[in-house]
Amino acid sequence: MLPTFLILLVSAIGSIWLSLRVSHEVSRVLAVGSAIFCLIFGFATAPWPIQLLIFLLILASERFYPFRKTALQFVSLSDTRKR
Repeated sequence: MLPTFLILLVSAIGSIWLSLRVSHEVSRVLAVGSAIFCLIFGFATAPWPIQLLIFLLILASERFYPFRKTALQFVSLSDTRKR
């Protein structure tokens, strides 16, 4: 018997695949909504080692964040130019 979190994970992957294939906006929104629902409850029902692994993968993927370089640059609020 498959654990619940695996069933929800497969359902979420299927919903994501379906949302990429459909042409109607309502069907796409429903597929994405069901994927989000399955991912949240799949994570909640997963055992703690798998939750820890997912958490570490999310933290490791932070380095792929597209705006990280601009977020690390210093932003000055005062105007230092001479007039």
